[in-house]
Amino acid sequence: MKTKQENNGSVFLIVVFAVALFATITMGILQMATEEIQLMRNHVYAARALAAAEAGLNDAFSELRTDPNWSTGFTSEPFNGGTYDVNVTGTLPNLTIMSEGTSSQGFVARMQADITVGAASPYVIKIDNLRINE
Repeated sequence: MKTKQENNGSVFLIVVFAVALFATITMGILQMATEEIQLMRNHVYAARALAAAEAGLNDAFSELRTDPNWSTGFTSEPFNGGTYDVNVTGTLPNLTIMSEGTSSQGFVARMQADITVGAASPYVIKIDNLRINE
């Protein structure tokens, strides 16, 4: 004798829920990967800005080693696709150098150094205090 099978669609319903679950998990993983990539880009751009700020600080040190009375600073000096600005304040032998680097993507980093400049040539520069992004 033949038995009649009833197919009420329960298998189809389980397959639909399984596909929806896998699609949701896949979308979540892709979202997390996208966020990680953006975080890494931001880190790279911030590091470029910090490198520009450090380059400005080193450029100022170079100028001060040759002329301790140098206080002109720099404005929009190009570095690695970005720029840096440097300001020098204070009176010899104690100066403060503020360097602000900007990456080509617009990220900004600041470095400030309180320094003491030596009295005789070659003018030795001692960094008394260094602040980054304060």
